[in-house]
Amino acid sequence: MMDFEWKVIDEHHHELFIDKHVRGLLWITAAGFSFWHSYPNPAVDLSRVKSVEEAKKAVEAAVLSLGAEEKNRP
Repeated sequence: MMDFEWKVIDEHHHELFIDKHVRGLLWITAAGFSFWHSYPNPAVDLSRVKSVEEAKKAVEAAVLSLGAEEKNRP
């Protein structure tokens, strides 16, 4: 199980830590949300989310999905 932790940097930036290592930055602007990530984290489409909480859930789901795919590789 991955341990997700979000740290609020300021009103426009939330950092994502997974198992105590920084993995990306949720960027919040008037135009919407984006997630800047470090490899191997996936790119995440946040074009439809309406809140910070929705964006965080979408990012976590994408990271968990990537982790499941890697476990199933031969």
